Amino acid sequence: MKSKTTLIVIILAFFISGCGITSSYKIKEKKPEEIKIEAPKLQLRVGEKFTYKAEWMGIDVGSATLLVKEIMQLNGHEVYHIVAEANTISFAEKLFPVEDKISTYIDTKELYPIRFDKKQKEGKKIRDEYVDFDQENGKAVCISRITNERKEFNIPKGAHDPVSCIYYFRLSNIKSGETLFANVHLDDKNWFLETRIGNTGIVKIKNLGNWQAFMAQPMSWFQGELNRNAKVSIWFSADKQRIPILIVVQSSIPFVGTVTVTLQKVE
Repeated sequence: MKSKTTLIVIILAFFISGCGITSSYKIKEKKPEEIKIEAPKLQLRVGEKFTYKAEWMGIDVGSATLLVKEIMQLNGHEVYHIVAEANTISFAEKLFPVEDKISTYIDTKELYPIRFDKKQKEGKKIRDEYVDFDQENGKAVCISRITNERKEFNIPKGAHDPVSCIYYFRLSNIKSGETLFANVHLDDKNWFLETRIGNTGIVKIKNLGNWQAFMAQPMSWFQGELNRNAKVSIWFSADKQRIPILIVVQSSIPFVGTVTVTLQKVE
């Protein structure tokens, strides 16, 4: 998945460029038997909000939030309305201004999206569109609010968007060494997402203390080919909340390097 917004946010994250390793976090690896990955909560908490900052060479270049805004009805489904926002700051705002607001509407029982809505300003590029998912019939319809263009796609049943797959992962039962699979529809394409559960350890975040955590490594595939643009590692808290606390994105381009996204506040 090549979207810059996806990497800034998570996968979210889940795509901003940077270089160097910052000092705002430290990781002390532990054996899997020393860190217990607890079963997740069965429901998301309305009002839950995570605030993050992105760093490049120790310099703040972006901020992002993830918010469970409400539970509502949409297209005959009870859904979680989740809002993800990302913005560049400091010198990055002048080099490549980003102002993104994304909403995903996730079925509270099946945990797949019913709608994916994005308003993006990235440099000179502006997008304002939404995708309605007909999960039962394997269809997705994308409508642009700018051009009124309507596009229809076939999707695998249960397909996710880049934000809903984060919450699907948070609510899934997983163990060290396991792999979780999901289909993701993004930018008119169907991707296959393979997420491996890797190392465990203690992650120390500046001003937030120590967290028992485990690492997930998402890898995206399109038509059988692995996306090698970046290597992503996401550290989640090992408790029932399964909070994404640290994201490390390593670009395959040598002069681009590494960006880190660290949790700053939990509300």
